Amino acid sequence: MTDKRKERKVPSGKIARLAKLGGLASAVAGNIVKGATKQMLSGQRPSLTESLRNIDNAISITKRLAHMRGAAMKLGQLLSMDAGELLPVEWEPILSRLRQEADPMPKAQLVKTLEASWSKDWHQQFSYFSFAPIASASIGQVHRATLKDGRQLAIKVQYPGVRESIDSDIDNVMDLLKLSGVLPKHLDLTSLLAEAKAQLKAEANYLQEAKFLNTYRENLRNDPRFIVPFVVDELTDENILTMEYIEGSPITDISTMSANIVDLVCSQLMDLTYQELFTHKLMQSDPNFANFLYQSDTQKIVLLDFGACRQLSQHTSVHYLAMADAMQRQDNNDMRLALYSLGLVDNNMSAKAIDTVLKACFEASYCLQSNTGYNLKKQQLIKKIRQISMPLMTDKTAIASPIFEVALVNRKITGMILLANKLGATLDFKSALAPYLRESAKKLSDET
Repeated sequence: MTDKRKERKVPSGKIARLAKLGGLASAVAGNIVKGATKQMLSGQRPSLTESLRNIDNAISITKRLAHMRGAAMKLGQLLSMDAGELLPVEWEPILSRLRQEADPMPKAQLVKTLEASWSKDWHQQFSYFSFAPIASASIGQVHRATLKDGRQLAIKVQYPGVRESIDSDIDNVMDLLKLSGVLPKHLDLTSLLAEAKAQLKAEANYLQEAKFLNTYRENLRNDPRFIVPFVVDELTDENILTMEYIEGSPITDISTMSANIVDLVCSQLMDLTYQELFTHKLMQSDPNFANFLYQSDTQKIVLLDFGACRQLSQHTSVHYLAMADAMQRQDNNDMRLALYSLGLVDNNMSAKAIDTVLKACFEASYCLQSNTGYNLKKQQLIKKIRQISMPLMTDKTAIASPIFEVALVNRKITGMILLANKLGATLDFKSALAPYLRESAKKLSDET
């Protein structure tokens, strides 16, 4: 695979995108057969596990999801963050490309979108506009530009047809899952899928994203650790989001810097997640690593992409804090209550499945015990939790259906944990959580 992505028209319509997914399934199956054949020809006993590890599968998945863009590619981005823990480590360099960029749309599609939003003479207000995107994501691509007044801009242009394909993407994936028989019969995902569709449609409305961006910028106005770009309202609509351009390096590039920098950056991002959950109750729920940049000269973190912001309820915030408190005290009864309150376990699950979830939470609680910091990678926490949770993979009563915002919070927390694990950061979870627990205890004391 080369570094330069080829321009490709975005497929639209349920049939066209289903064909892409079907082609992906066929390609993966073909690679498994090819891998097994190679093993037999070399005198080895065919192994399904080894065949699945075939790097050709990672290449097939990455190429086809990058071609599709939209909701299908977002699923692939989440999958890519787990490479090296839940997926073969050999896949990571290939799948990680899904976190960086999709295939850009052809120039003709780009110009048509710009003209529809800004008129045919749109270019007259710019002294510079790069038709080659500086980033290509799942819903849109970003272009560098300079206004005649000198302002440096990043302009996000939505792929044509992506908003209209969200329902079909999710329906197609669910159809494939149903045919595979991997979903428990008791699990009703109707409301969850409806909310997932609504969330992705909201992400595809750039006017909504602009509002979230402005709110987030206001929330962090006094926090010098982070930079949030401003919006250029007069050049923004549903399909185009125009923002201040801010320099920065991919957040994963800090892996080449000192351990102190790695620890500091990951700690700040985890603290930001706590602020979102317990203070502002507004969370940027997409943990895609490409949404964070680092400025080595200013030592500040640049925050990007606010389409996946979500207002959180007081209920969700309170019970996550109760869960953290119970984990820190390693109180199984209170952990169980918090899990039920958040919908992460329910009465459809077997007692054995619930006990397994509790054991995993108890194992995770050790990161909240240390007074000197906890290194996720050295302690192999994710691998330990995976080993504990293995029985849940085969127990079809083991899946609960939490409310959608809880699923989004879990996605964000998991993403930050995976980033810290990938970079080998040592985090002081206990100290970071302490102010929120103290404030909660004070409120409870004042009420009584």
